[in-house]
Amino acid sequence: MKQALLILSVLGMGIAQTSGAAETTFQSNNTLTHTITNITAASNYGSSQNIYSTNSGARVYSNDEISQAIDNLSEHAKQKEYQLASLTSRLAYEREQQIRSSIPDSNSAPARAAARAARAAHARSTGYCARYVRKALQSAGYEFTPNPSAYQYATRGTLAKAGFTKISNDMQPQVGDVVVFDRTSRRPHGHIQIFDGNGWVSDFRQKGISPYSGVHSYTTWRDSQYVDDASDRGIYLAMADE
Repeated sequence: MKQALLILSVLGMGIAQTSGAAETTFQSNNTLTHTITNITAASNYGSSQNIYSTNSGARVYSNDEISQAIDNLSEHAKQKEYQLASLTSRLAYEREQQIRSSIPDSNSAPARAAARAARAAHARSTGYCARYVRKALQSAGYEFTPNPSAYQYATRGTLAKAGFTKISNDMQPQVGDVVVFDRTSRRPHGHIQIFDGNGWVSDFRQKGISPYSGVHSYTTWRDSQYVDDASDRGIYLAMADE
């Protein structure tokens, strides 16, 4: 009995202490009412029937029923745990399918642009990164007005109008992603480049994402058709109450 009452206490069902031979009702914290009714006279003095009731109307009349109520709560918790595991599995599956569908194939515009840039790239810089990347993008079907400087493809909204979306610089690059470096006092035209699946190319094949030494600010752009955004696809997951 003590164990059952302790568990009820943990569940927030406080129990009032009672005494006396007459029927007495106490209510603690408006949560649980405990009524003790003496069943017999002096020969059976002290024997009683414990009745517990909650504000929701549920009534428990014996230790067995208290144990049953606790078992029911435990079973309900297990059901919720199973539902959560099912939703987690479903979300993982949706995520995997989404990633697969967001990778450009060899016939996609991003892949064609990257392949064109890779074929035209030199071993060293020629100083015409904007021209080479612009031609690669246009050859794949992207339509936009050319800019004289590389940095303007980001600041003038050219890439956005051509169908690109700015993404986090921390995202793993994929074929056709375009990076635009801001201009500086030393490099007034900035820099633009495209990822071909193996590395970054512009007018030349680069050794890394940055053609410069030191730290320079830049933005990353991806064809909007391949932006991984669950909210755009209308994925809504919710756990059922029952």
